[in-house]
Amino acid sequence: MFERFSDHARRVVIVAAETARAHHQPAVGTEHLLVGILEAGGPGGDALTSWEVTTHAVESKLTDVSPHEGFDPTGHIPFTPKTKKVIESSLRQTALFGHEEIGTAHLLLALLGDPASTGSRILTEIAPIGITEMREHLRRELEQHPTTGPTHVIPIRLSDDEHTRADLAARAAGQRLETWLHDRIVDALEQPE
Repeated sequence: MFERFSDHARRVVIVAAETARAHHQPAVGTEHLLVGILEAGGPGGDALTSWEVTTHAVESKLTDVSPHEGFDPTGHIPFTPKTKKVIESSLRQTALFGHEEIGTAHLLLALLGDPASTGSRILTEIAPIGITEMREHLRRELEQHPTTGPTHVIPIRLSDDEHTRADLAARAAGQRLETWLHDRIVDALEQPE
């Protein structure tokens, strides 16, 4: 999936891992992703900056988390289950908007999709606007500024149930969801009327 990440989104993951390591945490949490989005820039970082969210404010919230005993700063740091969910959801957000690349705004929108996550809680404590307003702002930005990709992109909006069923069918076929959907559309075009 990381091959679909924009340069800014890749930077998010790197900064998030560095932040987790600096705070002696055994896994990259959503709070570390928040720092990564802010520092990596791009539309997600710009949105955070416009909401007066600063690295210093987020970092001050991270100091409340106690260091993990026996932490090895040189080893691999995995993602927490919530962070994995955010990354997977960012792919879904990208598909819903008909975009080719996962950007920082997609990651931030996915992070806001779980209000119980540490990253979302920190953000709602710092930002002067509510989570619903943040989501709406990001959705408007993503709709107005599509990422580059093929010349004929048709955004397909699926309900949660439709997305889940299509994703399961694509996985069963051993394909990415976008490829599987593309093949179904092409197959339908080739059917005689």
